[in-house]
Amino acid sequence: MLVLFNVRGAAASEHLASKCDALGALAADPTRQSNPVDFGHIDAAALISACRDAIDVNIDITATGRYYLQLGRGQLKNGDANGAIASFKSATAFEYPAGYFALGITYLLGDDVEKDDEKAIYYLRLALDKGVFWAAKALSNLHGDKASKFYDTQLSKAYLERFNKLSF
Repeated sequence: MLVLFNVRGAAASEHLASKCDALGALAADPTRQSNPVDFGHIDAAALISACRDAIDVNIDITATGRYYLQLGRGQLKNGDANGAIASFKSATAFEYPAGYFALGITYLLGDDVEKDDEKAIYYLRLALDKGVFWAAKALSNLHGDKASKFYDTQLSKAYLERFNKLSF
């Protein structure tokens, strides 16, 4: 059954925004507007399309940062690491806190980009300072990794305690 929507103006923007949010909300994003979507369950093509449309019609700066974050998740799922990094950086240009987290995690994991612990620490600290408490968990893991030049059990423990305190 095909359903067509004829939405205009603010209603169109709200429809596109809610679609982008529903397809790509990040669990670690404290200001997400929808239930989180596990990375493995992302429909990359649908998410990319919905978020690009939402960005095109949106005028709310905070929401635009969120849409770029979610667009980046779709791009990463689609294997476009360069596009994802650019989108995450766009999210941070709008000072969207979870954008910093996404960049930090991308550099921390190094799955689709070159692993860079210095950049990971920089972005994760920014995210934590802006209220993304999951960044404390990531920083704990980074400092607890014996292979990292930033290995520091004291710092790892301190970040883990901070995460546990903030997550409850």
